Amino acid sequence: MSVAIADTIRSEWTKFRTIPSNIPTILTAVALMVGLGAATANGAAEGYLAASETGRAVFDPTYISMYGGFLFAQITVGALGVLVVTHEYATGLIRTSVTVVPRRGRLLAAKVATFGLIALLMGLVAGFGAYLLGQRVIGAAGAPTASLGQPGVLRAVVGMGLIWALVGLVGVAVGSLLRATMSATTVVVAINFIIPVITPRLLPDAVGDWVQTYWPISAGLQITTTVQLPDRMLPWAGFGVMAAFTAALLLAAFAMFRSRDT
Repeated sequence: MSVAIADTIRSEWTKFRTIPSNIPTILTAVALMVGLGAATANGAAEGYLAASETGRAVFDPTYISMYGGFLFAQITVGALGVLVVTHEYATGLIRTSVTVVPRRGRLLAAKVATFGLIALLMGLVAGFGAYLLGQRVIGAAGAPTASLGQPGVLRAVVGMGLIWALVGLVGVAVGSLLRATMSATTVVVAINFIIPVITPRLLPDAVGDWVQTYWPISAGLQITTTVQLPDRMLPWAGFGVMAAFTAALLLAAFAMFRSRDT
């Protein structure tokens, strides 16, 4: 990494941590995931005890301990990714930033690297926290638990950190494309929550199943599973879909950022 890039990343980290709400917000996302994950795990464990053999066969204690909390935590992560860019437009700081770092690609790359790393690290904390607490809750209810030594479990928990990073970078990309906090946040919530979670219930079954299988975040979350369902993508293939979608948004953001006046 060149000195110039390192200095720009350091500057972006300073910007991030000096905005008073940023650190509490990301910590709130971690707490949401761990707390809501535990509540979801408890309900799922009770459901396991009443389930048929078929239902018990697809019980995934690793995924269950993380997914319920992630649904809401990721909204915060995506919104924070948006603010990494739109805050500078709202305050006019973007003009100073492009004056100090005239190579716009470098400036946006530093934002991507900085927030991507923050989201990854916090996602790992949230993933391991939700997994550990969730297994205790599930075990206390009398349902089977998962250990990190079992096939796919460590990959699933680490994969949650990777998903956090991609969700955050989708926010950065959309924020850069739209430059307005409200509209960009709305789009990110639609991409990562409304379309994959709510919309399938309103669509014909075939279309809803397609969304739940191939929509970027739906596919990406397969990396956090340890039980392979026949109608779902393989873990790394699903993650690849979400990574490609995120990369496409970032490429569009880079192209647009370079062509604008500010």
